[in-house]
Amino acid sequence: MTAAGWVTMIIALVVVWGGVIWCFRKVLETPQEEKAPPGFGA
Repeated sequence: MTAAGWVTMIIALVVVWGGVIWCFRKVLETPQEEKAPPGFGA
């Protein structure tokens, strides 16, 4: 794989995992009493 390919793959992984972790923390920090938005979870 070329250097550009590695850089692209790493950036993509960082963006994906950053988004997952950010969403996960946001859900954990949200009070359970708060109504979930439509289409969220079950």
